[in-house]
Amino acid sequence: MGSLWRKLVLQSMVYSHDYIITGYAGLVAISIKESYGFRLYLWLANRYRGLLRLVAYPQSARVGDNDYDIYWDNKAKSGLGHLSSWRRKRAEIFTSLVEAGDRVLDLGVGDGALLRYMIDHKKIDGFGLDVSPKAVTFCREQGLNVDLADINKPITDYLEAPFDYIILSEIIEHLPDPENLLNSLRPYARKAIVVSIPNTGFHQHRLRLLLGKFPLQWVVTPGEHLRFWTWKDFHWWTWQLNFKIVKEFPYEGTPWFKTLWPGLFAAAFIYVLKSKT
Repeated sequence: MGSLWRKLVLQSMVYSHDYIITGYAGLVAISIKESYGFRLYLWLANRYRGLLRLVAYPQSARVGDNDYDIYWDNKAKSGLGHLSSWRRKRAEIFTSLVEAGDRVLDLGVGDGALLRYMIDHKKIDGFGLDVSPKAVTFCREQGLNVDLADINKPITDYLEAPFDYIILSEIIEHLPDPENLLNSLRPYARKAIVVSIPNTGFHQHRLRLLLGKFPLQWVVTPGEHLRFWTWKDFHWWTWQLNFKIVKEFPYEGTPWFKTLWPGLFAAAFIYVLKSKT
C-alpha cells in the first residue's frame, strides 16, 4: 500500500510539473506577442513584404496555369475552411449586413468559410454555388448547402427563387462579363447585392506601375484577374449599370487613411448595391 501511494504521489508530481511548464510556456508566448519588440518585428515584416510587392513577382507564380482544381489542391495543403485576416474582415462585414433567417447566396463560395461564418454568427439560411467540384465536395462535407455552377454561363439556369442577399466576394474581377452577371442577378436580390473587389488605385499599385510593373493582384498567374476598378471607376461603372451604392466599406488598406482617402489608401472595398429601378 505504501509503494502504491508513493507511485501515485510521484505521478501527480510529474503531471503537475508538465502542467506548470506548459502554462509557463503559454504565458511566455503571450508576453512575447504583447511585447513592443514583437509588434515592431511584425510591423517591419509587413513593411518588408509591402516593399517586395512593389518590385517582385510572387514565388507561387506558374504563368499560364488556370486550373481551378489545382488551386484548391494547393490550398488544401495549407488548410481549407479557415479565414485569413482579410477574409475574416470581409466575413464580419457581410455578417453585419444580414439578419437572422435571411436567405443568402454566396456566389463563388469556394471553401465555404465565409458562408459558414455567417451561418454560425447570424443563423442565416445560406446557400452557395461554385465552379470547382472539389470545392463543392469540401463544402458539402462541412454540412453546407452548395451546388456546382459555372457563373460564366447564364446564372438563371441555377436560380429558382429569390434571395435576400447575393454575395459576390472577390468574384467579378475574374469574369469577362460581370455586367451581364449583375444584370441577371438583379431580379433575384430582394434586399441587395454585396460585392467585394480589390482597388487598383491603391497607392502601392500606383507605385508599382510607376516602377514599370503592372499592379500585383494575382497569386498564381496574371490571367486570374480580367477586370480592374479604381474607386472612381467602380462608382461610375455601377451608375452606368443602373445600380446605386447604398453602403461602402474600405475594409483593407492603410490604417486611418483608408477611410479619409479611400481611392488612394484602401486596398479593397465592399459595396452594397441596390437597383435604381
